[in-house]
Amino acid sequence: MTRAVDDKHTFMTRIFVGALVAMAVILGMTLWTVNAARTAADNAGDKVSEFYLEELAGRRSQAMAELIVTEFKQMERAISLMAPEDLASQESLRTFIGRVETLCDLDLFAVVDEDDVVYARYATYMGGSRYDFLQEGRELTDRLVSTTSLYGANKQICLAVPIADRVFMGKNLKACFVQVDIDDIISTLTFNDEDGGETSCCIYYKNGENLAQMGFGPIGASENILNALKGHLDVNEWRRLQENFERGGRGEVRFTYEGATETLYYAPVEDTNWMLAVLISDSLIRDQIRDVSDDVLAQSTIQIMVTLAVLLIYFGGLLIRMRRISNTMLEEEREHSRHAGERAERSEQELGVVKEIAYRDALTGVKSKYAYTEEEPAIEESMRDGSIGELGILVCDVNNLKYVNDTFGHSAGDEYIRTACKLVCDLYDHSPVFRIGGDEFVVILRGEDYIHRHEILAELNRIVEENNQRGEVVVAAGMAEYEPGDMRLHDVFYRADKRMYDRKAQLKELAGENPRTWAPR
Repeated sequence: MTRAVDDKHTFMTRIFVGALVAMAVILGMTLWTVNAARTAADNAGDKVSEFYLEELAGRRSQAMAELIVTEFKQMERAISLMAPEDLASQESLRTFIGRVETLCDLDLFAVVDEDDVVYARYATYMGGSRYDFLQEGRELTDRLVSTTSLYGANKQICLAVPIADRVFMGKNLKACFVQVDIDDIISTLTFNDEDGGETSCCIYYKNGENLAQMGFGPIGASENILNALKGHLDVNEWRRLQENFERGGRGEVRFTYEGATETLYYAPVEDTNWMLAVLISDSLIRDQIRDVSDDVLAQSTIQIMVTLAVLLIYFGGLLIRMRRISNTMLEEEREHSRHAGERAERSEQELGVVKEIAYRDALTGVKSKYAYTEEEPAIEESMRDGSIGELGILVCDVNNLKYVNDTFGHSAGDEYIRTACKLVCDLYDHSPVFRIGGDEFVVILRGEDYIHRHEILAELNRIVEENNQRGEVVVAAGMAEYEPGDMRLHDVFYRADKRMYDRKAQLKELAGENPRTWAPR
């Protein structure tokens, strides 16, 4: 009996050892075949990546450069079309600007006189604080490409050209410019393939800073691309990338981020200090090389199937024990899931507190600029699908804040801002109030505040005019309503902002040469 048991044990041991040897041989062959397939796929991927991305980035950087050149040519054409009768009055100039925007396909076209007054289709305003090329001491002698970001709007590319020999209302016109939304450009350059792989584009300065302020694959919108990739490349590759960015060279680099392999190609945009970056996901590269690798992978399929059959036989004897172990592990997993749920609930509560802090302005207690930008997408979606209904925007600017800060200190300035905010909130108590700048507030008019918007604005103006004479807090306000054809919240904001500046000038006239000024209590 003992001999039989021993023989059976020896026989089972030999079977077990033989199975292990067979498995080792089959697995070795499978791993070798798979490794060969992977090597072939990687080589094909490298070639596809090199040719595909070089062509893709080159064409898109050329397209951007051509877009900029076309905009400049259209502006120069617009200047050539400017006749004396177009400069007879502000009304005739605005009519000319509207005609040029349609005829020359120019967005947000405007002209600037020698005092930096900007004349647009629907507004007139001072441009010195808004546009870099109008900063004091700068002289525009040739075409200029710069960027700007207006209140509540996406970042814009500003293209300006000088104007000569044009006089409007006794002042020389010195420049004209257009604004192009960077987000619109980027969205036309980015596309998805049929299987879900994405090829995304972004624009960076040569120092690596994000010009478009948009997310770029795994790289955040506010991250410097050179800093973001520093920990994912070896030293020599990173230095080559940095040098190419600084001198405006083109090139390709591959990196792994959170287990996913990405391929980045970059090329300069002609006549700018920008670099166009193209990022292609690894899944899209695999799609491009699928035909190349299918034959090699097919050879490994037979080996894999044999290996699976051997593994099934070998592990069949362990199934009962594994089921027992799995039952124990399942019970442990249930306990772990219960604790994980409790942790997730706590994390959700903590996240809610963080969001509340971000959405609330610390000085005044009203909603923050971040909260305003979060409101924009939902409102603009309702504009596009026609479900917007009624919408009004009130833009407010606190007068004399600089005087208060300079005279009484910033603590007094904070008190001045809070007092102004309370005046607005008391009147518009059915609508959200946002502080979007140091002395700027926006109210999105809703419900009763929208229905009685004209009466409330009249009451606000009455109080402000009395304050203007008594030396109390003065708030300049402008209001605009949604109109059919508006596609962005900024369209309504723009009109309200213009009316606010008109009101600001009116209040200064009412105050006279020696206005009474506010002083802290």
